[in-house]
Amino acid sequence: MKLNKIRKHGSLYAKLLMGITLGIVIVLIVSSSVYYVSFTRILQQKAFESDLSDLKHTGHAIAITTENAQTVSFQIYRNSTIANILYYNDPHPFEVQGAMLDLKNYLNSMPFIESIYVYNATQERYYIVSQNGQKGVIDAEELADTAFMEILKDYREYEPFAPIPRIMKSSDLAQPSTAVYTYLCYDAIRADGKMNSAIAVNISAEWINQGISLNINDESDQIFLVDNYDTVRSVEQLTEIQPETNISSALIALNPSHQAAYSITSFNGVKSLLTYTARDQFGWYYVRVTPYAEIIRDVQQVGVTTIQIASIILVAGLLLSWLLSKYLYVPISKIKVRMEDLESEWRNSSYTIRQNALQKLLQIQGFNPKLQLEKLRSIGIQFDFTRPYHLAYLRIDRFNQLRTESQRDVLTYKFAIMNISTEICSKHFLVEALDLDDDSLLMFLNLPKDTDITSDMLTMIMKEVQAACEEYLKLGLTIAVTPQSSDPHQLYTQYKQVKEASLHRFFKGRGAIIEAQHQPLVQKAHNFPIGKEKRLVEALKTGKSEESKQLFNEIMEETQHYPLHTAQLTTKHLTVTLENMIADIERNGSLQLSFDSDLILPKFEYYETLEDMTADFYKLFDMMTSKLNEKRSGKQEEITRKINELIETHYADQALGLNYIADELNMSSYHISRVYRQQNSTTIVDTINHVRMEHAKKMLIESVISIAEIAANTGYTSSSYFHRMFKKLYGVTPSEFRNAHRSLERSKQ
Repeated sequence: MKLNKIRKHGSLYAKLLMGITLGIVIVLIVSSSVYYVSFTRILQQKAFESDLSDLKHTGHAIAITTENAQTVSFQIYRNSTIANILYYNDPHPFEVQGAMLDLKNYLNSMPFIESIYVYNATQERYYIVSQNGQKGVIDAEELADTAFMEILKDYREYEPFAPIPRIMKSSDLAQPSTAVYTYLCYDAIRADGKMNSAIAVNISAEWINQGISLNINDESDQIFLVDNYDTVRSVEQLTEIQPETNISSALIALNPSHQAAYSITSFNGVKSLLTYTARDQFGWYYVRVTPYAEIIRDVQQVGVTTIQIASIILVAGLLLSWLLSKYLYVPISKIKVRMEDLESEWRNSSYTIRQNALQKLLQIQGFNPKLQLEKLRSIGIQFDFTRPYHLAYLRIDRFNQLRTESQRDVLTYKFAIMNISTEICSKHFLVEALDLDDDSLLMFLNLPKDTDITSDMLTMIMKEVQAACEEYLKLGLTIAVTPQSSDPHQLYTQYKQVKEASLHRFFKGRGAIIEAQHQPLVQKAHNFPIGKEKRLVEALKTGKSEESKQLFNEIMEETQHYPLHTAQLTTKHLTVTLENMIADIERNGSLQLSFDSDLILPKFEYYETLEDMTADFYKLFDMMTSKLNEKRSGKQEEITRKINELIETHYADQALGLNYIADELNMSSYHISRVYRQQNSTTIVDTINHVRMEHAKKMLIESVISIAEIAANTGYTSSSYFHRMFKKLYGVTPSEFRNAHRSLERSKQ
């Protein structure tokens, strides 16, 4: 209690200073947030005014250009020289030259004009002067600017002297297209609905956009034009934005009335400021898109700086608070440390004494129950072995893996298991826990008065312990429990019984709940199955891996009904037998298996469960059969090679046959016959006949000796037998074969 008070008051100054520091930081952040919002609104308004100025400049430039284009068009119509090319069917070349000169003077006097078109409807001819594009007298079918022809065709869709934004193609494919505003002026309409003549003044969009400032490094900074037909174009290039796209739909949706305004929204995936004008005299309005990040960049930098300053103040304040509290409470800290040391010493000493007392209780067999209980009570142990009790033996599954990966934390894990087990079991029992060696813990479970715990209930409690350890510690437990007892002198026997029963995890598997009374503890005689062992060895020698595995399973399953050391002795017996088998094979069988470090014979003490050990024995069996088969296969190939060499060398020997070859190789005829058939899918006799016949064919072709001599030279004792065999194999007699080959040679010559 006193130590807790010291701890509480010891942090008083630190809390005060930390509170002041946090207050300063909060005030700084709140005030900065208010300023941030205010400055953001101011910057939005300024950006709107700046963008609106650019948009008004564009609209004003187009309005002025409209007046200039109208003036130029009227002057051209009133020019008598140009009238010759406007109305006459066949003007004189000098008249054409004079008219073109006047048009060029108009073009040169007004630099914002990109080109002037004079259209004579009667001639279907264009008279063009241009800064960069197609120029001269151009027939309709030669005009590169086909878009203008479409304008003339649909002239009723355009208001007189209303600018027509478009992209004018160049006659030279190497030259880029030009963005222009076209102003169309035409004469009276004929009865067929066509115009008599027309004049088009094309004004450069680049000239109109001279006063617009755009951030060329940001593709999101753009100006758009929405005309009276809700067609959306980029002001800079006059490229049309496809309808129904996100950009086109967003701009058309603005639909301003009579007042300019702005909105902040997501445009093409980027948060942007959209500034737009009211509709002008042509029904157009302009929209400028400015990335919102560009507007508030400076104020964001101020916000970042503010957060950095607040962080520095916070860290400095916390550090100062900590240092000051340490300095002011040095004496109290010393007292606190001393009291903590005393508490720790008392706890450790008490825990060690209790553990030692429980350990000794398990080791002594004859004792005075009353005197022993008094000793246990004096050190705080509540276990009463004169009342009904159970012992629960806990083994940590995969303990070797835990010790390898977390060697320093093993004691911590075991202490945690004791705490979890005690907490769960204390709902039903009076509990004491003991830490044993390696992977084991023991729980002493006293039944409270007037209570009874059935075997099924005890099993459920142990499963709850397993589940909690799995959930919180990621550790599996195998638990063995004793039957209920009230005899103090049975404590030692119960402990030995439950410890032995826990070892049957080897057969039951990890996570099992083992009842000690059902496990084989009587030393029964076990007769080792010598016959099955011999069959297992024979199966391995003959490459029957699956049969050897089955026999191994049967041998090990028989040991389940005996104490665990029986399984241990059986495993050692099998291991020794396998070692001797390998040695015999390498010593007497002329097969050097070369296992070396690859061969690891499983040892019983390395395994927690029979399943793990069986898996390693299976791997061993598979490797042994694989090695044996590999070596046998290599030796069989050597035997086959030697047989083929003997046949090829002694094919002319009439004594050559199966017995002859067996004698030469010092092997049985049955063995070499079986090996040869396995390797070649044919018999030795068939191979001898095939080799002899191949040599006979060669002699028939290359020599003139008689058939009888050829039969004798290829090992046949009878020429008639040679005839029958040759015809059987090739369908013709030797004479017919020789004659056929000679006829073929003569025909080639």
